[in-house]
Amino acid sequence: MAFNKLRIDYLFFGGIGFFLMISVCTADFQDPTIFNQIYPSKGISNWTGLIGAIIGGSMLEVFGPSAFLLTWLFIRINLHKPRRISRFSGTYYAFVLVFILSITHEILLKNNFIYSAESNYFWKNGYAGKIALAWIESSSYPVLYFIGVTGILILSFLRIIHVLSPLPFISGLFTILYNLLSFTAGKISRPPSADLVQKKVIN
Repeated sequence: MAFNKLRIDYLFFGGIGFFLMISVCTADFQDPTIFNQIYPSKGISNWTGLIGAIIGGSMLEVFGPSAFLLTWLFIRINLHKPRRISRFSGTYYAFVLVFILSITHEILLKNNFIYSAESNYFWKNGYAGKIALAWIESSSYPVLYFIGVTGILILSFLRIIHVLSPLPFISGLFTILYNLLSFTAGKISRPPSADLVQKKVIN
């Protein structure tokens, strides 16, 4: 079986996406980020090192818990088959969706649907949602803005709804595993060449 059937794109984009996901999941408020450049005396807590701490922590500080969805969308946008939306368009709608979800999370916090005093680092909202909601509330017609935000949220969701499901990606991972095992088994159990068999017969 040819090695190119192992879907190198799954390995590449899946690896980067997994790195981003781990960097967000293991982020710590004491690790350095774009907004916090102090290096902790106890060392980096993030499992992915300094680069992962800066990337994962910064994503959480900007988007809040919506950053978890952004790491997943990175994988699916680059690997979804059949391709119904370009990588550029998918990335655009992913950021829009995550941004609006950050605004929604801020609304829930301000209306005490989520008790922020007990929220840990991962569930505190990001700067994007805080700034956007403050700007909307200070406008002359906040209701119109909220209606617009809701409409954009629905539009973005419908545009990338086919990349939100994890089933195609999981199926792709199993395909990679199957092809890899088949490739390895073929190398191990390859039959002897005709020349070698002929030499054995002559001897």
